[in-house]
Amino acid sequence: MDIFKIVGIAIVGCVCTLVLKNTQSQYAALSTLATGIIVLIIALASFSKVILSFQAIIDRTGVNSDLFASLLKIIGIGYITEYSQSVCDDLGSGSIGKKVSFAGKIAIFLLALPIIENLINVIVEIL
Repeated sequence: MDIFKIVGIAIVGCVCTLVLKNTQSQYAALSTLATGIIVLIIALASFSKVILSFQAIIDRTGVNSDLFASLLKIIGIGYITEYSQSVCDDLGSGSIGKKVSFAGKIAIFLLALPIIENLINVIVEIL
């Protein structure tokens, strides 16, 4: 991931947003949103390396691939929720951001339930 490219885009986006806030405030929120989306797209482009690393771990260990799929979903939900909450906060809707965060936590918990059940089954079998 080219962090310098991301930082440069973020700084340019912040400057544009500040200029727009003072001149045409109705476009400042769009500038913030557009900058965030561009940064997110660049960051997600390097996400394929993470998936390849997980695939290598699955191949080496022989662990059920559904477990790692659930972990990737949980990580994705966490990042998307955090990003969405930050956008809501930036746009002045902190209460909506908190509700998004709460919904993300519930989604993560629901995805984690099968993992917890498998872990409990392994512990019971050991005992």
